[in-house]
Amino acid sequence: MYDEKKLLEFRKQKDEAWKTSTESPLTQEQKKSFRGLNYFQPNPDLSFELELDKSIPDVGEKVIIKTTGGDEQVYLKAGKVTFTVEGKKVEAFVFEDPQQEQFQYYLLFRDETTGKDTYENGRMLQIPKKALRHSSGQGDKLVIDFNYAYSPYSSYNDRWDCPITPEENILPVVIKAGEKSFIIS
Repeated sequence: MYDEKKLLEFRKQKDEAWKTSTESPLTQEQKKSFRGLNYFQPNPDLSFELELDKSIPDVGEKVIIKTTGGDEQVYLKAGKVTFTVEGKKVEAFVFEDPQQEQFQYYLLFRDETTGKDTYENGRMLQIPKKALRHSSGQGDKLVIDFNYAYSPYSSYNDRWDCPITPEENILPVVIKAGEKSFIIS
């Protein structure tokens, strides 16, 4: 499902919207010098079709996740995904936000780039719930493309209160895909 042309167009449109839109997380002062977000090069090796394992304990249960503002947000544990990065097997939990329409899952994660190349509190992915039917006819697959990983709004300025990646989603690998740390030019 990896499509580099689609990814690059998405990034271009996002940068344009953040420069001009009233819905942008950037302040008016930040917009004056904004030239675009900082991204890793597109990486097809970090785009996956993965089965959401719902057979793990506590699926559907509430999970309290701390925020950058010192508050807490409630998510639901949706399941677990397993994938391989540079030969290393990785597991991560996927969540649902009970306060939002249930058309997507969330993957909050930290990896070996966190606090160096990427935001110190981790990055996020929104994963459409529309699953792909596995070619064998068994089970559904989710498209999880780390090239679309983004920093939460709290990484841009202090106006935002965003979730901090939970400990169980600290991944022991390098995810060189998606957004890098925000740099004011």
